[in-house]
Amino acid sequence: MSQIVSSEIDTADIVIDSSDLRGIARSAQARFERERVRYFPRILASNRGACDEQVGRFCSWYDEGDWYPRLELAQIRELRQKMLVVLDSLQVLLPADDWLLGQRVWYLSESQRWEEALAMARSCGKVELWWCNALEAFSLHGLQRYIEAERSFSIALDLMDPEQALKWKVPSWILDDDGKESFRKVEGSSSESLVNALEWLWFLADPLYLVEGNDRKTEHYARWTVATIRGAARNPYRVSWGKDLDELTVRHGWELGWERSSDSGFGLGDQVIGHKHPEGRDFIPSGRVLNTPSIAEQKDMTADHERPRSLYAPAYAPILLPMEGQVALFPRGNNVVIVGTHFLPADTTRHADHDHPLPWLDPGTQSGMLDRAGMFLRNIDGEQITSIQSIGDIEGGFSLEVPSGRYLLSTETWSPQQRRAGRLRMVLESHPVPDDIASLSDVLMLHPSSDAPEVLEFAISQALSQPEIITGETFAMAWEVYGLGFRSETLTFEVSISQTNQSVVRKITEFLRLTSRVQPVSISWEEPGPLVPGPVFRYLNLDLPTLNAGKYEIRLVLRTAGRGEVTSTRAFRVLDKD
Repeated sequence: MSQIVSSEIDTADIVIDSSDLRGIARSAQARFERERVRYFPRILASNRGACDEQVGRFCSWYDEGDWYPRLELAQIRELRQKMLVVLDSLQVLLPADDWLLGQRVWYLSESQRWEEALAMARSCGKVELWWCNALEAFSLHGLQRYIEAERSFSIALDLMDPEQALKWKVPSWILDDDGKESFRKVEGSSSESLVNALEWLWFLADPLYLVEGNDRKTEHYARWTVATIRGAARNPYRVSWGKDLDELTVRHGWELGWERSSDSGFGLGDQVIGHKHPEGRDFIPSGRVLNTPSIAEQKDMTADHERPRSLYAPAYAPILLPMEGQVALFPRGNNVVIVGTHFLPADTTRHADHDHPLPWLDPGTQSGMLDRAGMFLRNIDGEQITSIQSIGDIEGGFSLEVPSGRYLLSTETWSPQQRRAGRLRMVLESHPVPDDIASLSDVLMLHPSSDAPEVLEFAISQALSQPEIITGETFAMAWEVYGLGFRSETLTFEVSISQTNQSVVRKITEFLRLTSRVQPVSISWEEPGPLVPGPVFRYLNLDLPTLNAGKYEIRLVLRTAGRGEVTSTRAFRVLDKD
């Protein structure tokens, strides 16, 4: 995401009195911001066209194009260091000046000197205590110490002015209309209602439960800290800081790079373009999900980057992609076994195949860290979280047995060295299975095997990590049957596979009988029912004729005398060979 001023430049945004010490500090800061603009890369023209969004004086675009963060020029680093020397010396003479401390911490963070920023924040002298804690939390967030950062932000919020604390806490700018309405209601009720609403919001917004702490929550407060620091200081845009820059900072974060354009398209001459992270995505849940999580679909839980309310790229995994694994439910009386498969999605982002450095993917401090995966379940009607994790593995399957109910499911993989992750997040619901009513589990697709598993636990290790095969490949399927064994009966199974994405032209030609109708592949068989009640596991190797590339559906039907038929389906894809 990038932004540029689209209205008249206000070059006299800060009045500086150089006769006092703070005036000298402000003069040094303003001089640095003026001078570094000269070293920003110049682009000849902007071909972006109309703004994706106009926020106050700023025109914003969500598509960064081929821009990526470059290494900062040595001249800018030297200018910043000279300024910091001045500010450091003046802080000794003005130990209670919160503006000075904020600028020093901010400019150290710009240089990625987070440890120094943390040490500076912790030796804050006579500065207001809430501001010391906010700056400490900001630095801890930059160091990816999210649990400590959240603790320090909590202290800062408790100590700051209540009106300001409420403004920081209620994230109105990053919510859609339904979400804003939801928070307007709880703001007018008890403080406990607001606390619960915020807890649920930030739990849903957390990018990866595999990573300790909630970095999307601490990022929100870090952005408010940055907006407060920069609000009373000179900035590269050459305009006074206002509500529009507050909003853009809180929604999309601070700039990671800059450019100058000789033709902004607004007739304002040489303009500065600020760039945010090129891999930013929107992790904030919609109001629909916040208000009625039980109706949320998988797409509602996918981190989006097209026309978002807010953008964020986790430092530990800027490439965080949808992971289309399998999820299958296997009832166990009043409980349910939930099976989820996982894998690390391929990097399909814009810069993946570009021949230039990708600084946001440099392993850095994550070098040598092992890959990991996990599956997490939270009961929507409570706060209990059940999870399973593994280290050194990014492909496979997990299972968890929990009481039947409504759950938020998150299956995740993370490769720290590649700074890439995958996530499937969805809401699912299960109900207890009546004893004497025939029913089927979900279908689980497996790798074919001559050594057929006899129970679900052994089948999970053979599960396909994603519901797809290559043309010419075969696969197997597994399922369970319930509600049988109370009397002698014969079971009739039917398995059919049909294509679900035929083109409109194909459908018309079939209707007109210009081409033959493609018949679903199907098989059926009979077998005696079980002699005792309990789950009945079944496995089937499917030796199918070659399926063309496309989308398909497996349909499993169970028929028994005197009962209605029951069905279970599984969608899958067939891909062409490379």
